[in-house]
Amino acid sequence: MLNAEAAKDNAGLSMVIRDSKGFVMAAGPQKLIATFSPQVAEAFGPLISLRLGFVQTLVVSSAKMAKEVMKTHDLQFCSRPALLGQQTLSYNGQDLVFTPYNDYYKEMRKLCAVHLFNSNRVYQYRPIREDEVSLMIEKISKSVVACKPVNLSELMMSLTSTIICRIGFGKRYGDEGVERSRFHALLNETQAMFGIFFFSDYFPFMGWFDKFTGLISRLEKNFKEFDSFYQKLIDEHLDPKRPKSDQEDIIDVLLEMKKQSGFKINLTWDHIKAILMNVFVAGTDTGAATVIWAMTYLMKNPRVMKKVQEEVRNLVGAKGFVDEDDVKRLSYLKDVVKETMRLQPTVPLLVPRETTEKCILEGYEIQAKTLVFVNTWAIGRDPEVWENPEEFYPERFVGSSIDIKGQHFELAPFGAGRRICPGMHMGIATVELALANLLYKFDWEMPVGIKKEDLDFDVLPGITMHKKNVLRLIAKNMDIVSFASIIEEVAPYNTMALFMIILLSLSIFLLIILQIYRKTKRSSVCLPPGPRGLPFIGNLHQFHSSNNVPPCNLWKLSKQYGPLMSLQLGFVPTLVVSSAKMAKEVMKTHDLQFCSRRALLGPKKLTYNCSDLALSPYNDYWREMRKICVVHLFNSVRVQQFRPIREDEISRLIEKISKSSVAFKPVNLSEMMISLTNSTIFRVAFGKRHEDDEGVETSRFHALLKETQAVLGGFFFQDYFPYMGWADKLTGMISRLEKNIKEFDTLYQEVIDEHLDPKRSKGKQEDIADVLLQIQKEREFKIDLTWDNVKGVLADIFVGGTDTSAASVIWAMTYLMKHPRVMKKVQEEIRDLTGKKGFVDEDDIRRFSYLEDVVKETMRLQPVAPLLVPRETIDKCVLDGPCEVSYWTAEVAELVTREMLLVQLWVTALAEHHYTPLDCIDAELVDLHHQADIQQVLMKDKMLQLVQAALDKMLQQVVDNWSDVELYFPYVAYAM
Repeated sequence: MLNAEAAKDNAGLSMVIRDSKGFVMAAGPQKLIATFSPQVAEAFGPLISLRLGFVQTLVVSSAKMAKEVMKTHDLQFCSRPALLGQQTLSYNGQDLVFTPYNDYYKEMRKLCAVHLFNSNRVYQYRPIREDEVSLMIEKISKSVVACKPVNLSELMMSLTSTIICRIGFGKRYGDEGVERSRFHALLNETQAMFGIFFFSDYFPFMGWFDKFTGLISRLEKNFKEFDSFYQKLIDEHLDPKRPKSDQEDIIDVLLEMKKQSGFKINLTWDHIKAILMNVFVAGTDTGAATVIWAMTYLMKNPRVMKKVQEEVRNLVGAKGFVDEDDVKRLSYLKDVVKETMRLQPTVPLLVPRETTEKCILEGYEIQAKTLVFVNTWAIGRDPEVWENPEEFYPERFVGSSIDIKGQHFELAPFGAGRRICPGMHMGIATVELALANLLYKFDWEMPVGIKKEDLDFDVLPGITMHKKNVLRLIAKNMDIVSFASIIEEVAPYNTMALFMIILLSLSIFLLIILQIYRKTKRSSVCLPPGPRGLPFIGNLHQFHSSNNVPPCNLWKLSKQYGPLMSLQLGFVPTLVVSSAKMAKEVMKTHDLQFCSRRALLGPKKLTYNCSDLALSPYNDYWREMRKICVVHLFNSVRVQQFRPIREDEISRLIEKISKSSVAFKPVNLSEMMISLTNSTIFRVAFGKRHEDDEGVETSRFHALLKETQAVLGGFFFQDYFPYMGWADKLTGMISRLEKNIKEFDTLYQEVIDEHLDPKRSKGKQEDIADVLLQIQKEREFKIDLTWDNVKGVLADIFVGGTDTSAASVIWAMTYLMKHPRVMKKVQEEIRDLTGKKGFVDEDDIRRFSYLEDVVKETMRLQPVAPLLVPRETIDKCVLDGPCEVSYWTAEVAELVTREMLLVQLWVTALAEHHYTPLDCIDAELVDLHHQADIQQVLMKDKMLQLVQAALDKMLQQVVDNWSDVELYFPYVAYAM
């Protein structure tokens, strides 16, 4: 083989350099990348010869030479070196990726190609990918509401690892917990073992040095944890009692193949574990890294970001989610992915190959057992292949036949030939689906104080090229204005879009006429003061800004304009009450004029056209329905009847906390309290539990509850702008609402059918559904209850009762942790009065005066409904103003008919349960529930002082932005 000097004299040949003494790469692939960049390849040629210790090594840095290695001479270059870390973790090369090229490899590849990674199998796992991506989008949406930066690096790692776990093992590790922590720790350590330097790989007879440095023991420990992890998964799949899922995971397939005898090799447990290792390690971080690099480049190049978002949004429209059928049509998105993989291939040095025999390559003699690296990072930047190679320019692939599937060697991030990545199609599907939904659903901005120029492209050491610094971005929901501009662009080609533009123009014209008419009509009316609104939208922009939630905004405005404040939300005149005196005027003195409800679209639909009690307008139906509820559903006897349910559910809660206490694990009080209230409400209303550990019913219930609350709080144009219901259809809100109503109705119908079933076993006590069905039969009231009336009342219980109590307990515990003096005092009261009884029942509660004060104080500072359910005036009335003339332009405020009223408890610090007739009819039940919850937690557990520092920091966030903090508190409880 030629040395460097000789090669310079042979201008037509590739330049080769050889170090006569040899040297050792101690920091992994990144050192090779830096050493053999395109500039180095230009100086020494695309074939570079090295000696790493005692190992002859060849580095390939051009598309032409890569084709020679992975296609022309593929048979000679397709084996794998026996590197210590890879050999150990692959059960001595019994997997597919790291096994040497032999008959076993050929049979194993056939097995994987036919049964594990074929196109049918990729399609079969489509629901898993779409489900996990939708969950990720939901998480980001919460950050949008809270206006918090999104840690995309963490989210993408969580997404890809969860998808791989569900596909490979049939379970998910995406939620917080010990299993997830163990899973991620195992993954991180395993990836480190693959990229770490072992002396014995490059210096024969120096294995003792690896033992001396502790690397061998570290590797063996990782292997044992690995083996234990896989054995546990296999045992779970072999358990005859294991419930069968709708679709097979990879372990199911491998176990079925083990039973069969149609292959030349008999699969052992080591074979199965080795294949699982390939799935586990290779599939978890490569896809995540690609999406992160793509978003980094898009943030750096706003022109490309705008173009790819326009493509996605044009093709998907108001559908609300990009599925894999849509992805097939997104050609420019695919070009963005290709360009990302060109500049930042996730495996910059393909898994090392080893020559099986001596061969001639471009006139050079390559010995057998030569270690071969293909430098895809350098190939992607080769100026002989790519114009302006350092520029991120996806348009270079428009009209080009170049793809990433191993046929074009200038772009081969998954390798090529016999050793091409078998899970390539699975990985591409995840990357494209995730990236498409991120770009479709959100607009992205840099965090405050950071410019796009500050984005770095530094990488972490390791086999996979991860971004060194996490990518944090601000996500914002897709702007409706930009969406309208999309329609405008396609209008010449789309008759429906043109019709929508005409309809928009007509609606705006009618709204302007209506605004002029109302302004003229109201000009003679003496209204309370308020901020001046903008044309058309009024004060909507002040009602809910990106920085604050409505109570915060209204509180700031009330300090300037007084406790009675007039707003214009679109075309709806609105009154905001922010003092106890004015609240008394509204809810007592003038209660009759202020006691109706406004028919907002979401609440109206979800309550079966206001067939419930809470959201029904004030009329004869409401009075009769209230009588039914007071007499039969929420009287003191009924509250007492449901006492065993409350006490049973709370005892279950305490039992769960006790288990965490024994294990010294953090207690997620937010999750547990939501679980408690959900189970209690379900048993009280429907006679069944939906909170048994994990399950389909539990997931369905929680998903339905979250979506219902989201829809109830969603913005519908027609609530504030007449004639603009079509805009709600355009944004997808109507279809989302209708879907939620159908799921809602199905749930209630199932409950009713179960209660009507004559074979149903009767419980010891009636639930609310039993009572309503009995009332329907007896017909002793002036109204005949229809199924819609029954479902409407169930809707009130379902939505109104599931999270309010939980929120109060969580806030109470938060304040108690912040104020240890109060915590100590209330615990002493409970423990002194209860003694060694072991459980606080509802008889004990009546004696706890200080605990009741704690609950009151919590509700004063953090009412669970800071803005009471909006009221509506029935007729025109006059409301006295406050004495301080400085607040007013007039002493008396005259209110017109159908004025919307918002009473904010958060500002007035009123008692939570307000006045008749629209008071909280189940207030006694709620109070008992709040107090029992807090007592049991205080009675059974103390809070470790070591969490105080972390809690103080979290509580500061609560103070700064009270509703935007996700209520997860790392309490560590220990038994008394």
